[in-house]
Amino acid sequence: MNPFKQILTGVLIGASFASFAGTDAGPLVLGYGEEAFTIGQELYSTDFQDPTNWVVQVSTDDTSFEERISYKDGMLDLYMPKRGCTAWLDKKFSGPITIVYQVRCPLETLNDEGIIATDINNFWHCSDPRKFDAILETTDTHYHGGFLGYHEMEGYYACTGGGKNRTTRFRRYPRWVDGKDIPHMAVNWNDRKPEYLIEPGKWHTIQLVVCNDMLQYIKDGQVVYEFKEGDTITVESRKDGKRVKTEAIYTEDDFPAYDEGYFGFRMVGSHHQYKNLAIYQLDPRN
Repeated sequence: MNPFKQILTGVLIGASFASFAGTDAGPLVLGYGEEAFTIGQELYSTDFQDPTNWVVQVSTDDTSFEERISYKDGMLDLYMPKRGCTAWLDKKFSGPITIVYQVRCPLETLNDEGIIATDINNFWHCSDPRKFDAILETTDTHYHGGFLGYHEMEGYYACTGGGKNRTTRFRRYPRWVDGKDIPHMAVNWNDRKPEYLIEPGKWHTIQLVVCNDMLQYIKDGQVVYEFKEGDTITVESRKDGKRVKTEAIYTEDDFPAYDEGYFGFRMVGSHHQYKNLAIYQLDPRN
């Protein structure tokens, strides 16, 4: 794998790290990252003024509630009462990258029916194993906003819970192959820890990292999860219809690194506002 592989599709903005560091959402180098990479060129940033850059997949779980999607004031605003939603950036990135953005659950709508301050979820370096770009399509059988529709894709997932959902997870997809559960990387060591949960009304800064075999999920300057070859992880599978978790060693033989794919915001039954999204190339140290 070529660690210096550039973006395959999309716009190279060409701005430097310094030009973005003045915002609250600049990328950090923490934990394993200190020995693994330096921050390289900015590949993409947005003020969310162009809806054509986004593919928003919305479930029809409860049609009595109407979703709202807006792109204004430098934000993507997704209002999804009792609905699952994934908003994919339609630009494919490859190689080592970091994705950083800010998100909040506004207090103004927190008491609306069908809305809970929950589920800051992320997909990155994702693709469809049958047809790479099919992940951006909305069909009756795949990628329609319902969470189960994403179980057969390839990629990484991380989430922060809130409200009744106290989960803080990291997964490597797929979870299913041909409609059947398969063993997959599924870590939840930080479930129910208050420091990792959503605080309604607050702008949270999320950072996602993929650098060859090294992965990180960072929230508000804290490394929530990070993994590299040789680390102990949890693998989830099913036996007799029940979830079974076992410890394993994270290796590229068992869990090959994904080198390219798409990024998406994921949510369900909530109202999220996103701003200051930027994606940077990482320059590996080795």
